[in-house]
Amino acid sequence: MTDSTDTGYERSDVDPKLVGRLALGLGLFVVATPLLMPLFFPQSINRGNPVARPALSSEAPPLALDPANELRRQREQDRQFADSYGWVDREHNVARIPVARAMERLVQTGLPGWPAR
Repeated sequence: MTDSTDTGYERSDVDPKLVGRLALGLGLFVVATPLLMPLFFPQSINRGNPVARPALSSEAPPLALDPANELRRQREQDRQFADSYGWVDREHNVARIPVARAMERLVQTGLPGWPAR
């Protein structure tokens, strides 16, 4: 015959006092934490005014109100600049010429030190 005390399973439940203590401890923690936080982190008391917006610095670029139109205008200005003549440094006689004309001259004269075809 087998002994009924050696069945291999737990015969007791969790102690209700332990469950109560854990619940009480958790409740005290939840209540006490917000009350104790200012003691450990005093800077958390002084919050900024959430209504006031931060001031933009004078170096901040303006916001683009119509980005597609501004991009089109910028590309047009760049195209006009690339297709025009002008001075880069008049004092040292340095001028800019249109990109297409510069490529034509480069084909005609070649690069110094570059092997010709």
